[in-house]
Amino acid sequence: MFADDFVADSPSVSTQTPLLTGPSELPPSADGPVPACESSSPLPVESTPSSSVAPPPDRQKRVIQPPVRFRDYIVGSATFSIYELSSYREACSNPDWQQAMTDELQALAKTHTWDVVDLPSGKTPISCKWVYKIKTKSDGSIERYKARLVARGFTQEYGIDYEETFAPVARLTSVRSLIAVAAARSWPLNQMDVKNAFLNGDLTEEVYMHPPLGSSIQSPKVCRLRRALYGLKQAPRAWFAKFSTTVCEFGFTPSSYDSALFLRKIAGGTILLLLYVDDMIITGDDLPGISHLKQFLSRQFEMKDLGALNYFLGWKSLRILQAIFSHRQNMPLIFWLVLVSLIARLLLPLLMLRLGLLL
Repeated sequence: MFADDFVADSPSVSTQTPLLTGPSELPPSADGPVPACESSSPLPVESTPSSSVAPPPDRQKRVIQPPVRFRDYIVGSATFSIYELSSYREACSNPDWQQAMTDELQALAKTHTWDVVDLPSGKTPISCKWVYKIKTKSDGSIERYKARLVARGFTQEYGIDYEETFAPVARLTSVRSLIAVAAARSWPLNQMDVKNAFLNGDLTEEVYMHPPLGSSIQSPKVCRLRRALYGLKQAPRAWFAKFSTTVCEFGFTPSSYDSALFLRKIAGGTILLLLYVDDMIITGDDLPGISHLKQFLSRQFEMKDLGALNYFLGWKSLRILQAIFSHRQNMPLIFWLVLVSLIARLLLPLLMLRLGLLL
């Protein structure tokens, strides 16, 4: 009776033995794991095909269009790179660079840059190389191919090949001030460029150089430099000394604030000249004097008259309402404030006169 009640109250237990598919599913024994039989193999299990198939990915059906505010213009971008050569071997196969090197050698011969001599005993000549540069316009288009013969000045020794190297360069504040003065007084702004400027400087040191590639000078001979060559440590100083001496003969005097700013003031008017390496700005109210100055500089150096100032040191100038607005990438805000105050100062007397407040 008690056994029957116990069986009735206990949960039902299945007396069937579970189906074993392989030796790995044998129940563990008390003595340890049961070794697998060599002849036993897993029984194949039939896979039932799945009745449910994965749905296709949900893709957006509507057509993607740009916003309405972007439909009135087209935005595009294009990038291009100008490849500049780095070796003489590459330049020999290009007619444009061949002509550029020929022009450079002719310019060196015209200015009598060197004398072909034998190397004296105890002297060590410096080497040189060709540097190739593509000159571009303000809009990025190619203007011309320029090949420059550069001396390896890093091989010069102080006290033997050179001594002083400092050369003044116009300050950017001087450029801004000159443009502001010209705008306030309605003076014309002219721009000129000196071709091969450093070749005009005279050398006082005894410097010897190996013949350049592409020249007709034989190997045993060397070049004794008479003029400053690009790459020499004293070349900027020699060029500035030559230019300052030349313009002082025309009646200019250097400014005490900036040595690269020259001033000439006579009864006929005032002329201001600002030099930045080989670029210069000329302005003033003496128009005949400016014309004579251009002729004088053209006789002394090989000059290029660029006309009215348009593009100078990355600056682009526009003359609007008798004022010059110069804009440059990442220009400081304070410069714009100075220009706005300058315009207000120019227009304020006219407004006061119109209102009858100026007696």
